[in-house]
Amino acid sequence: MKLSSGIDIKVQAEIYRLGLFIGFFQVKNVIEWADQLIEKLDQPPYEILEISLSSHATRAIMCSKLTDVKEECDEAIPIQGILSLLHNELFQTSDVTEICTYMYRLVGHIPESCEDMERSIINLTDGWKMAVEGYYGDIEEVRVEIYEFLKEFESN
Repeated sequence: MKLSSGIDIKVQAEIYRLGLFIGFFQVKNVIEWADQLIEKLDQPPYEILEISLSSHATRAIMCSKLTDVKEECDEAIPIQGILSLLHNELFQTSDVTEICTYMYRLVGHIPESCEDMERSIINLTDGWKMAVEGYYGDIEEVRVEIYEFLKEFESN
């Protein structure tokens, strides 16, 4: 999964951090991203160099290094970014259960300013689980709701 090159480095770092937390990305994906940035930038930030050299880092250590990337960003943008990537993944794989797992894991990392988004994710993932287990709801209806929700974050 590649991020758009027009996105600020801090936003990209936060998207990768969230992706690591939820299991969507692996440490090697983060290192590949850092390596690409280093090739592209005349003077890459020190934190990006650190990330690039961290091939033996655990997820937790890599998440910490991603947090160290300087700059500020609107805390909603990385959440929207990871949801955009999940939309793309769902479009490619159609694996709603896997996407719901990622979305559910994301809930613990959503800032208070995005509580409407958090509530929607909880409702959708709970709805999917109940429909799949046969307790309540129609699987197809919930699948469509999840597609529609993620479509809001579709990248152009």
